Amino acid sequence: MTVQTVTVGPTEADLEARIHPALRLAFPWLPPDSLTHQTKFAFKFGHKLVEIDGATASQAQARSDVLVFFEKKPLAVLELKREGLALLPEDREQGLSYARMLHPRPPLVVISNGEDQVLLETHSGEEWQPGTPSEEALQKLMAAAGKIAAADLQHAVEVLLGPGSSVWVDAIRAATETVLADMTGDWDEFEKPFVEDFLIPRSATAAVLHEVRRPKRITILEGAALAGKSSVLREVSISQKNSNDLAVLFVEADSHGGTGIVETISSILADELGWNVSTDDTRAWLVRMSRQEGPALVLAIDGIGMARNEVRKDIEALSGDRFGHQLRLILGLDDTVTQRLTMNETSRKATNIGRRASIVELNALDEREFRLAVNLLLDRRIGLMQGAESATEYRVPWVLRSLVSEIVADPKYADQTLIAGLPPLMGMDLLHKARMRFEGQDDVRHSYQALADAVLKDAEDAGRPTATALQSLEAFVVRRQTLLKYMSSTELTELIGKGFAKLSTNEDNDSVVIARLPELLASEIALHLAGQLKQRMSDSKAAASWLIRRCAQIPLGDIIGAQALFDCVEMGGSIPLNFIGHMLSTKPRAEKLKPGMKLAMSHPDAGRINLTIQANGKVVVEGRGIREILEMEDFDEGDLYADMDSWMILAHIAGHPFIIQSPEGPIIGRADPMLLTEIGTAPMALRRPIQDKTMGSVPMHHVEGHGAIVCHDAGIVEPITFSILKFLSVERENAEEWIDEAIARLSLPLLARIDIALRSIAARGSTKAAHWADSIRKAKIQPAFKGLPLLHKS
Repeated sequence: MTVQTVTVGPTEADLEARIHPALRLAFPWLPPDSLTHQTKFAFKFGHKLVEIDGATASQAQARSDVLVFFEKKPLAVLELKREGLALLPEDREQGLSYARMLHPRPPLVVISNGEDQVLLETHSGEEWQPGTPSEEALQKLMAAAGKIAAADLQHAVEVLLGPGSSVWVDAIRAATETVLADMTGDWDEFEKPFVEDFLIPRSATAAVLHEVRRPKRITILEGAALAGKSSVLREVSISQKNSNDLAVLFVEADSHGGTGIVETISSILADELGWNVSTDDTRAWLVRMSRQEGPALVLAIDGIGMARNEVRKDIEALSGDRFGHQLRLILGLDDTVTQRLTMNETSRKATNIGRRASIVELNALDEREFRLAVNLLLDRRIGLMQGAESATEYRVPWVLRSLVSEIVADPKYADQTLIAGLPPLMGMDLLHKARMRFEGQDDVRHSYQALADAVLKDAEDAGRPTATALQSLEAFVVRRQTLLKYMSSTELTELIGKGFAKLSTNEDNDSVVIARLPELLASEIALHLAGQLKQRMSDSKAAASWLIRRCAQIPLGDIIGAQALFDCVEMGGSIPLNFIGHMLSTKPRAEKLKPGMKLAMSHPDAGRINLTIQANGKVVVEGRGIREILEMEDFDEGDLYADMDSWMILAHIAGHPFIIQSPEGPIIGRADPMLLTEIGTAPMALRRPIQDKTMGSVPMHHVEGHGAIVCHDAGIVEPITFSILKFLSVERENAEEWIDEAIARLSLPLLARIDIALRSIAARGSTKAAHWADSIRKAKIQPAFKGLPLLHKS
């Protein structure tokens, strides 16, 4: 490479005052004005430039590195030590290493303390002792400097990566930068985990760094598949780029085809830094680095996957007594792998790794992280509509990336004056994204098809323990004994090992398997139900009852049911009008607690709670060994909602235009406006229960005689309101007639939902749609409210 002079501004005056006498001492036979020098220079180390700052080194160490030129050609690397310090062998090693990495190479290395000096030949490492120093002798030396043996270059790299060098930290960070660059692509390159200039700050990053600095030899970052563990390790690496106490090497464990971590590090050192060494040499280097006094070397290891024996041995060795505390490991693991690495086969005793490790959990985006993600998207002219903060799907990083990839691919996005908007919730689009995300991954899809069959089979078992039944309403959970009827134990082990499923034991000591990709499993269940629906449609009423019951038994049931209907049509089936009519007739209802009732519920903090309503007006509350008796009045403010599933499924269907066709063939007309009008009258919030309090709690208005209504401050949090929004956005010519019909229903819940949808359209800025929505809301909806009871929050 060409030598680059990168000195910025004047060099330190005291260093300059020492350099000139040292050069006169070393080269008294050269004209002083023919020599120049730089205290900053750079050379290529692997794929990256490494910068040497002699002035900074002078302040931090006992020597400075200076590049000397003779008539603008590199002459020597000057290792200038402080006065009175002895010239040591390691000074020679570093000076020769610098000189051998430069091109064109300076022929000499000068080691000096201002009084004593040694001149070394770059090509041989021997002292330069010409009979008569002259320019002619220098020319011969310059020719020889270009002929450095490969072994000498390898040794130069080894020295510069050693604990006595000031270069190794920059070299490690440069290698990390290259590895991360290789893992970074465009929004739609899902095979690459990162997108340039898009990184959501996670709270787990600070927690990981806290553990590393304790110092903890092993810090495990655990989470579900696609939870964003790789991005946290990326954030750890980037955030410590200028750290004084940590140098992070990002290790993609599954990228080099190696069987162990040390072998992978050897490949990184060769590929990124040009140091071709064996795994034994790499292990010896790690030992040396683990006991040096500079910044700690942190290995951020991603993509470990299944806990192979070679990987386990490397982790155990690298954290063992042979290595010092200056080598620390961060492991990004699926939580299923964590269990296998940290606990023995009986799960009763911690392994060596488990005793040395601390664990940081990574979950879905919390409220703070979600806000930071929103700000990052706004920087890219992408906003989220009001209500999105209550949508659980937006707390999953890969879902956000999938949505943004579609936006940036749209030609309209190139218009810098436009702002793109993400909908307040996804509905069936969540399942479409999962299908796209896992397209071509037949092994995962096949396993999840078996998992879908088992989940549906288990949900039909009325004899399941209470804890299992409750758990299966919140998450996709299946008893292990049921799942093994649909897949082999080997396939289940592989599925768990890849992080796509997790084995657990619930409160009833049931061994259960939890699906870690709920969106994908929901998609597979929808396809399964669609196939059965097609066969059952000869009795449309029974088919509707069957679909409602099946969807009531599983998480995401409303989305799954709606998608199953569309998939049924895609398979060549049809949806009879009687089917829709029966679903409409199965209306949601509110009930009060009554004596004799027994209920079981799951609370995010308290776990399972059992309620028994006694005839004397008392309520017995039991949970986690605690039993309390409360007055019925304590529960009078709330309602129990039943038969919600049918209308929630239809709420999604209503957001898509579809027509009614008579059995004889003629088209009767559009059905979706009728569904919007009917479903919109529901006197309660038509949305799935959400365990997370920050997303599950929305402001409501309780109005006597009209039910519970979502406040407009919450934005769009119900699928039916989102469907109304979509209808009003694309059907403006027919929308006013539909709004007039809706007003005639004298339904406060329906008016409130239309009002929220119009407010959302009106918030789109100075557009025709926004002006239209604002005018319709003021001219029609607000006057319609006046004839109805006022809203009172409670």
